Amino acid sequence: MAVKTFTTGEVLTASDTNTYLANAGLVYITSLTWSSTSNAQQINNCFTSTYDNYRITFTGIGNQSTPTGLNFRLVDGITPDSTANYYYTEMYQTTAGTPSGYWSTGVGQMSMGRIGDNYNAFALDIFSPQTTNPTAFLVQATAFGNSNLYNGNAYGYKNTTTAYEGLYLYIGAGTWAGTLTVMGYRKA
Repeated sequence: MAVKTFTTGEVLTASDTNTYLANAGLVYITSLTWSSTSNAQQINNCFTSTYDNYRITFTGIGNQSTPTGLNFRLVDGITPDSTANYYYTEMYQTTAGTPSGYWSTGVGQMSMGRIGDNYNAFALDIFSPQTTNPTAFLVQATAFGNSNLYNGNAYGYKNTTTAYEGLYLYIGAGTWAGTLTVMGYRKA
């Protein structure tokens, strides 16, 4: 997107406003807030051809003092795709101290880190879920439990030609609550 420098006394036109001021950054699509009643949540119809790439953010809390795994699957229509063709690398550190990491090949979900009983947040970028190309992911996550913490990143892709419409998220144990927000990266 071009940058325009406005000068004192210049008239700001509707065209300038739409081109330079309103056509930037992330666009809110939807959000979901839930209480601690289940271990899975799903958002349908949040990926469309309007945007190529998306940012999903979360803040919330779980009920496990040692953070438990947090994963997602892409949704085709209303069905989570659990086909074993998610590939990812996860790098993280816990209270134990030593950084760890691993490569996961051909599994039925993508890791998004962990969730604990104190405070949790993640930012997930999803690239091209609505195309017939593989869909790529980048995650930054932090999870604080009363017995342990987790800070990490995950990078990966879903090796398929399916165009996806939604997201299914679930945890390894217990329940969780929070707010998930989906935004599209505006195409200028």
